[in-house]
Amino acid sequence: MFWLILCVVVVDVLLASFEVTVPNKHLLAIRGRPAVLGCEFTPDPDLSNLVVTWQRQEDARVVHSFYYQQDQLDRQSLKYHNRTSLYVSELHKGNASLRIAAVRPKDAGWYMCIVSNTKGTGRALMQVTYGALYSEPRLSIHVNSSALKVQFETEGFPKPEVIWLGEHDQNLSYHLEIHGQTEDGLYFIKSICEAQKPVINITFTLKNHLLNQNLQRPVVLSYDEDTTDHMIIVLAVLSVVCILLVIVIIWLAVQKQNKQRSSL
Repeated sequence: MFWLILCVVVVDVLLASFEVTVPNKHLLAIRGRPAVLGCEFTPDPDLSNLVVTWQRQEDARVVHSFYYQQDQLDRQSLKYHNRTSLYVSELHKGNASLRIAAVRPKDAGWYMCIVSNTKGTGRALMQVTYGALYSEPRLSIHVNSSALKVQFETEGFPKPEVIWLGEHDQNLSYHLEIHGQTEDGLYFIKSICEAQKPVINITFTLKNHLLNQNLQRPVVLSYDEDTTDHMIIVLAVLSVVCILLVIVIIWLAVQKQNKQRSSL
């Protein structure tokens, strides 16, 4: 009886000593870049009984499996096909980290690392959040008779904070359009600030707080309203002249055809 109790205690101690942990409970993954989901376990040099399974916690989809000392991907979700790998050379050290190549929006969510070997079985949970750096803002300027409009366009994720500042760092009113997510999981941003003065000195600022991205693009320019008006007048005159020339050419062509017919 004593030996039976002793064996049970020893087994309990061995099982209690087995542990599966994730160094970081939360991972921020950036669009298009690889993400490494860390997972560590109590190692056993003998890998013949090692089973490592990564799966999505929300629906138990298999992300990656390893047993019989090799990858077993028959049940792997198609969304992760040819995109995942383990650090096989590190398994004997207790490293069950998963690498996901080229992160996509739908990779965000909860992941479970499940490990089993001769020392026990355990699991650990972690969350992956997705973010995308905003692209270089594209500048365009629209001029009409009453105002000048400065516009920036860019794409990223999540929704950003947008600020327009004047020459003396005063907040300016602006128009902001945020279009729904594309297939790449990006928001399309278009922001327009209208300026009334001949001399423009304003700054467009976009902040992606999730990725600590801060884009600032100053716009400094000047335009002569009189020159603009003169250009409009000149263009109008040229348009009239072109129309008159076309009319004259058509009239001469008609006269020539009439002469040819009369000579016949």
